[in-house]
Amino acid sequence: MARESKPIEKLIEEREQERANKYWERIKRLKAQEEEQKKWREAHRQRNLEYMRSAGIDLKKVERDKQEDARNLKSYLEQKRPPLISRPKKTLHFQPPTGWQAPRPTVFGLPPDPSEVHPTNPSQIKIKQVDTGSGWGWSPWPGSATANVAATADVWFTFTPHQDARYTFQAWFAFHGFLAVTAYDDWLTSCSAEVKLTVDLTAFQADEYPKKSFTVIDVYSQNINEIDNQDGVEDFSDTQDFREGQSVFVTAHIEVSAMASGDGSYAELNFEDGEANYIQPLGLWVYPSP
Repeated sequence: MARESKPIEKLIEEREQERANKYWERIKRLKAQEEEQKKWREAHRQRNLEYMRSAGIDLKKVERDKQEDARNLKSYLEQKRPPLISRPKKTLHFQPPTGWQAPRPTVFGLPPDPSEVHPTNPSQIKIKQVDTGSGWGWSPWPGSATANVAATADVWFTFTPHQDARYTFQAWFAFHGFLAVTAYDDWLTSCSAEVKLTVDLTAFQADEYPKKSFTVIDVYSQNINEIDNQDGVEDFSDTQDFREGQSVFVTAHIEVSAMASGDGSYAELNFEDGEANYIQPLGLWVYPSP
């Protein structure tokens, strides 16, 4: 096939460009829908406000209370976030997977089976997503168009199998970051906050194999006040049939999302700010399955 003859670097470049194109196409679609959503949200808000007026609720007082909630949230985050950003860098002592064997001498320059495969770009990943809620939280589409699109990063690994076999491959990552999820919902509002971290693992050999998805962090609530460090090592594994002598590349696609709805609500998942917060690719362990 024509795709097999391309250098692995070219294939990676093409896949990166494809992902970038899809990302910006989605941004474009969401922005095109945003005006319609704004009109719907405003009509929905006015209708609910009218119901509240007819029930004798003092809307001016409610608005003052909501503004106070927003000020309190700002003050609270100004106290809590700096220590999470300036904390000392933490080093985790990582051990290879149980049963993993040390690499044997290479054959014709190719990595042996089983083997540790280093990422094509081993540098730290700096990534975060933040959203601050506003309004009453009644809309099912909080925030702007871009707030609904996750921040993403891709890590690539490549190796060449030495036999036709079913292979298991495990991608290992160290996660160092923090989350802040705050929301207080009451009978007048519909506030919520959510953060999520997912990893998709996809293999490619002449053609793309089905992806396997993993949820690392998923925190959602309408009543929550959680601020905490997120430090740990995680692995993501899949098993596929590969052919001997044809290059395989595996991509780990990381998505970080945050969404907050309503005044006083806040969502942040941060692997970026400060020296201590980042994601570190550790390697891909590859071995034929029994």
